[in-house]
Amino acid sequence: MSKFLTKKYIDNLSYTDFVALINQTNVPPGSFNTLTRWRVNSDLSEKSNVFEIATTTGFSLLNTANVTGCTGTGVDICSASINKAIDNSKKMRLADKVKFFCHDATTFKSNEKFSHIILGASLGFFKDPQLALQNLTTLVEDNAYILASPFYVTKKMPAELVAKAQKILGIIPTTQNYKDIMKLYKEFEFYYEDRLSSFKETPDELKHYCQSTIERALQELGCTDNKVYDLLYKRLYDIRDVCNEIREYQNYSVLVLKYSRQNFSKRYVEFF
Repeated sequence: MSKFLTKKYIDNLSYTDFVALINQTNVPPGSFNTLTRWRVNSDLSEKSNVFEIATTTGFSLLNTANVTGCTGTGVDICSASINKAIDNSKKMRLADKVKFFCHDATTFKSNEKFSHIILGASLGFFKDPQLALQNLTTLVEDNAYILASPFYVTKKMPAELVAKAQKILGIIPTTQNYKDIMKLYKEFEFYYEDRLSSFKETPDELKHYCQSTIERALQELGCTDNKVYDLLYKRLYDIRDVCNEIREYQNYSVLVLKYSRQNFSKRYVEFF
């Protein structure tokens, strides 16, 4: 197994393929805290049918199904991530509840209608967010809930940090302010919101997370090579470290929105 896990191979993996390789628990901003806020404030139950875009390794959908007993479908354009999500659903004994497909969320079609859509922080990273939203409205029931947790900046992020994050993550981090980010969701009714702070982790906390994740990854990969451990650990630590730097400039909002066919794209209710 370790023969193909060379430095060149690991370094050349895209960010999403690396996340899949190590089966990183790829959480929305706020992690379990956000899942709880979504669940409590959107009537999520065993009767719900949930659709998640950019599901990666399946964290949000799988843990929502695990707690509520709901059914669901997750999609992602990274086939390696979807394979890991399927594996994780089997490990959690949820394969009969949750399905995963390698597909673009802007074109995905289904005969099912969904009561909830999980967007997390992914919408702002689509090339055409409005196209994604238009397609999602064809998949949902009337009065469906839209669950999002977007980042927004509270002060200008240094250009060198933006460039560093783009190099390590493969994407430009969120650099828009709160009002600009909220424009992405203007078509929906704002049902619930919490604006929350992002806190930086300590070096010890980053180290503990990276050690735990890479030790589990090597066990799943059947690899005991210390050199591979060091390579995987370094790349994951670099990822978490730059994300940690970014947190100084970002907060995030936990949103529960509602889609009403009758009122979609209109505004009849004040924000405050």
